[in-house]
Amino acid sequence: MPTILIIEPDPLLAESVTEHLQAHLNVLSETADSLEAARQLIEAFPGNYLTIILNLCLSPDNYAPFPNIPTIVVTGKIPTSAKKIAFASNVLDYILDYNGYNLEYITQLVKRVLFADESKILIVDAEPVNLKLMRKLLGNKGYAVIEADNAPETLALIQSHQDISMLLIDGDICEPKDFDLVRSIRQDFKKNQLSIIALCERSKEFQRTMLLRSGVNDCIEKPFRIEDFQVRVMNNLQLVEVLKELTEHSNRDFLTQLYNRRYFFEIGSTLYENYKRGALHLTLAMLDIDHLKTINDTHGHLFGDKAIKTVAEVLTKNLRATDVIARLGGEEFCVLSTDVKPNEAQNLFERIREEVHRQTLSTPSGTIHCSVSIGVTTGIAPSFEDMIHAGDMLLYQAKEQGRNRVVHN
Repeated sequence: MPTILIIEPDPLLAESVTEHLQAHLNVLSETADSLEAARQLIEAFPGNYLTIILNLCLSPDNYAPFPNIPTIVVTGKIPTSAKKIAFASNVLDYILDYNGYNLEYITQLVKRVLFADESKILIVDAEPVNLKLMRKLLGNKGYAVIEADNAPETLALIQSHQDISMLLIDGDICEPKDFDLVRSIRQDFKKNQLSIIALCERSKEFQRTMLLRSGVNDCIEKPFRIEDFQVRVMNNLQLVEVLKELTEHSNRDFLTQLYNRRYFFEIGSTLYENYKRGALHLTLAMLDIDHLKTINDTHGHLFGDKAIKTVAEVLTKNLRATDVIARLGGEEFCVLSTDVKPNEAQNLFERIREEVHRQTLSTPSGTIHCSVSIGVTTGIAPSFEDMIHAGDMLLYQAKEQGRNRVVHN
């Protein structure tokens, strides 16, 4: 598990930071009350520490005394230069103390390191010197950076790198053709998917206004102040992460963490249109837990919920990450599998049915087995709703034929 090293002479402060991090992140924390104690830990456990939180009073002349370990600097009352910290290698950022919002900011900085490989920043500017400056500032802070110097290359990179979380772009590159570059990007990427920050000269008020109206999240005045640049980048990335989390929660079923009915119909309709155009194969399976009402009535809803979660786990384990698995409500599930050949679909869901039936639930009255009935359709229907109806009819046949079986067309 990732471990944070807190170098802090005050044990009470170190303990409060440890408690906060462990309450909000899946990390471990260790503390050291001096640089020497920290050095001994690092030498004894090389490669063990993800991030260092350093009280600058212990190292006032060196913001990052341990190379290759990203460091968060707590300055206290020690005078510091924001410019020096911004250009210091391995320094993520600084905070004044551990009070209030600063603890939350530490959490965000640690998240940046934890998930560094999951997001990128695209910087776009026609001036090589500006690209070099932004690359250095962002690279020093642990961001993965790619770059472009024109609009066509920007569009190509955004389409080919789906993990880009932020676009930092010179406003002059966006302005030609009535700011169509930003409008085009916003057709495919909403603000909860991609943050766009434009860099605009102070005198270009119209440009700044039109960029905001076209869909950018924020504007930074150029030439920019380094600290303002760093803070705005961090705040906008944090906002994107919060919006992504909210979107993800709104798309998930609380009990199983599978997709919910609303999201299933939203993404299913899109996949169906691609399927209809011949861009992919599409298999739809409707599943229903057999006798769930009896389980609830006999053993209680706690065990009914366990049965529901058991089926969800089997589906997740046996299907691919690209397949859409949803709980439509109650005991009913639906799966959309892409590029599963029709002659393979029966075997796939037969294996799933067998795997579910092997699962057992221990109740006060004894052990019970789970089972599911499944209807599988691979035929083209006039609409996505008609395809679901076809799956429902096949599911009904499976139940009529005795349950715990797969019926397909």
